[in-house]
Amino acid sequence: MADKDDEAEKTILYQSTVGQRLSKVRKPETMFLVYQGRRIPIVSRITIGRDPGNSVVVEDILASRRHAVVQKVQDQYFIEDLASTNGTFVNGKPVPPGKYLRLHPQDIILIGRTELSLQHLQQERT
Repeated sequence: MADKDDEAEKTILYQSTVGQRLSKVRKPETMFLVYQGRRIPIVSRITIGRDPGNSVVVEDILASRRHAVVQKVQDQYFIEDLASTNGTFVNGKPVPPGKYLRLHPQDIILIGRTELSLQHLQQERT
């Protein structure tokens, strides 16, 4: 059976040379879609609408069943209106149906009467 000291030697300690170099590596930042007190991490693609099959279900009569999609492409985020009845707005400007619009942290998305925003959070270093 392995001793605890042996197990510690198998890991990369923060104080070791390798551990110090790894701690300086840029850690990924996570972008969240924030609405009604909820935070949803944007990993690849999030669908938004009234239909329960969406990633984000918006209980708003002015939202379409399949209203919009937010998609991550490399390190950038885009929104597309899915030909919704009442449109999708970013910072008060309409998103053209069928076209992608690049999103930035703190953009305000309006779907019906529901406001959503992007929040960029950097993971804390330990």
